[in-house]
Amino acid sequence: MESKYDQRRRENGVGNTIRMKCLDRYIFTEFTKKFALFFIILNAFLFCVDTYAYLEKFLRYHVSLGDIFSHYKIQGVIYLPLILPLVFTMALIFLIIAMQRNNEIIALFSSGISFFKMTRMLWFLGFIGSAILLWGNFYWISKAHEYSIHYLENLEKSNANSDAFFVKHLTLNTQNRLWYINRYDKIEDRAFEIAVHEYDLEGRECRRIAAQTGYFDKEIHTWTLNRGHEILFHPKKQIAKKMHVFKQRIFSELNDSPKSMLLLQSPIKSLSLPQLREAIEIQEIGENKSYKIRFWDLILSSTFCFFSCWIVLPILFSTFGKNHWHGVVRLGIILSLYGILYYIFYTLGMGNVIHWLYALLIPFCFLLFMPLLWIRKLL
Repeated sequence: MESKYDQRRRENGVGNTIRMKCLDRYIFTEFTKKFALFFIILNAFLFCVDTYAYLEKFLRYHVSLGDIFSHYKIQGVIYLPLILPLVFTMALIFLIIAMQRNNEIIALFSSGISFFKMTRMLWFLGFIGSAILLWGNFYWISKAHEYSIHYLENLEKSNANSDAFFVKHLTLNTQNRLWYINRYDKIEDRAFEIAVHEYDLEGRECRRIAAQTGYFDKEIHTWTLNRGHEILFHPKKQIAKKMHVFKQRIFSELNDSPKSMLLLQSPIKSLSLPQLREAIEIQEIGENKSYKIRFWDLILSSTFCFFSCWIVLPILFSTFGKNHWHGVVRLGIILSLYGILYYIFYTLGMGNVIHWLYALLIPFCFLLFMPLLWIRKLL
């Protein structure tokens, strides 16, 4: 037989479970409303900015409404790493402010519900948002970025705008080879005015190749150069000892792809995570660690939805019973300090002034350890 005490405890446990499910459902509903509102507003703002940049081109090239819609659908996916953390943080702040105004936080604390039980749904949503963003940066966001580039290139190509496909001053500096291409045609995959300098293990030039034109065979990964010459240098005296002139010649040892050169020519901020990983593998020499900094910076920024819970929740919940603007001001100061530290150390790291690891970890550690002061109060 079950005693009255055990029966009462079981009923209280069932009641607490039901109350927690109702609380989680309420927080999820209110957060989703605010998240959807800010998501629509921010997307509409970015849509206006993008329309200002591309509308004239669409009208000049007589692009159909279906193609314009497809373009902006892809652009919405590309902007997701920028929009999602910002919208998540704003929805989180406004949700807690609304709960403070309605005295809901005081009522929940008075009923014996702990801080982590009260906010477990928000932590879960932050984890899901970070996981989606991190997975997307490696896969479908990068594919959307490539699709957008190909779409704009095909738009230029279909309207006979060949100037958009000529790249000037294409270079590549590998461990033992320096490439210089004066002009590259992306439509025909043909390079003009090519110069290749090869070096030995001690950094001395051992061979120089110059050609007027050339193209790269993607199947066998070799260059075919036309109308040029090859100069071999003496390893110690650094003077030319042999010279060969050719009309057309296949260089099987030259396997550097122009795709890699175009990749390194692109702005670092426009590269996706797979492209940055490829650029890191190519750019192995020198002290330039900018691709590695950008790569890990994108990974850390992908987790900001979860870390926004780590920052926002303790600071705003610690001011319950007071004016909610106290917590907002504290949060604004901390985020401003983080932004200043991030900009300073990121700039120093990109300029190779400090080690790339310090450039990433110092602002991140500031953001990681600062909320511990308020978490300690809540516990």
